[in-house]
Amino acid sequence: MNPPTIQCPEDPSNTGAYRISWKGPDGAAYRLEENGTILYQGPHQASTVTGREAGVYDYRVGVMNGTGQEVLSWSQPCRVEVSPPSLVLALTLFSLGLVVFLSTLILIVRGHKKHRRGELQ
Repeated sequence: MNPPTIQCPEDPSNTGAYRISWKGPDGAAYRLEENGTILYQGPHQASTVTGREAGVYDYRVGVMNGTGQEVLSWSQPCRVEVSPPSLVLALTLFSLGLVVFLSTLILIVRGHKKHRRGELQ
């Protein structure tokens, strides 16, 4: 039996979420492992991985026997790197949020003052 082929994202993930897909015999059951831990076992040929912190993760997928107890053949491993967003991006988003917050606060205070003076009803 030919081993399945696995495809991991080529670019590093900065969100900790990505999709891994594989190809193998139709109708087979598969087992997806991350660093030796079983993530998925079943007939589908893709899985979405979420919630990963910064680091490097190795994946492989195997074709299961008919009872689902044993892996008959494994794919070559693939690797995904998860890296946090750049500091520049983080600071840009923080600054944008700060501008929106301060603008909203200024509008609320001005509106409240106008309302107390009777300029708004």
